[in-house]
Amino acid sequence: MSVVRRRHLREEEKTLWSMVVRDVAPLHVPHRALSAARAAEEEAAAEADDARGKRLAPAAQKKQPRHKRRLLTVEMPLFVPAAVPPVRVQRVMQPVEEIGRRAPGVDTYSWRTFTDGRMKVERRLDLHGMVAEDAFRRLMEFMDVAYRSGLRCVEVVTGLGTGQEGGILRRELPHWLGRADMRHRILGVTYPHAGNKGSVRILLRRRR
Repeated sequence: MSVVRRRHLREEEKTLWSMVVRDVAPLHVPHRALSAARAAEEEAAAEADDARGKRLAPAAQKKQPRHKRRLLTVEMPLFVPAAVPPVRVQRVMQPVEEIGRRAPGVDTYSWRTFTDGRMKVERRLDLHGMVAEDAFRRLMEFMDVAYRSGLRCVEVVTGLGTGQEGGILRRELPHWLGRADMRHRILGVTYPHAGNKGSVRILLRRRR
């Protein structure tokens, strides 16, 4: 192991160094003061970083709920039923031919006998005072039995009712008789008398 010997400055080197450091003022800050200053700077920088992180963290937390709320506001309408407008049911039943009008296929003698009241009423159904549902059911049963029994002329009483068009039974009867399963059994409908529209007489086809 070699020993490094310290070299002594020559006179000209000493003179040159004295000229270099002549205007330099020495620092009088102790080593401990420098260390404390550095520590204070590092601590202040760390506190600034922590404060910046705390300011950013709440902002990030607030954005997440807003993002969730946006998703909810977009998805919620998928589960909310849209308002359904009221449905208007149109009649599928056509009213029977105009009451008192001669139907095709009826000979003149039979039609006159039927309309002037000379044709005997073989069976009569009185619906007066019934609710519409019960009246409809009774009418269907009555007409089915009359047709299968081979009857020719039957009468259905509804009553006049109130108002210009009469009660509900009087208004609905032409539509009930105009059902697809009913109208092919009927040749014509008329009032017993011109002044009495509280009942109708029905001329049935003969069963084949």
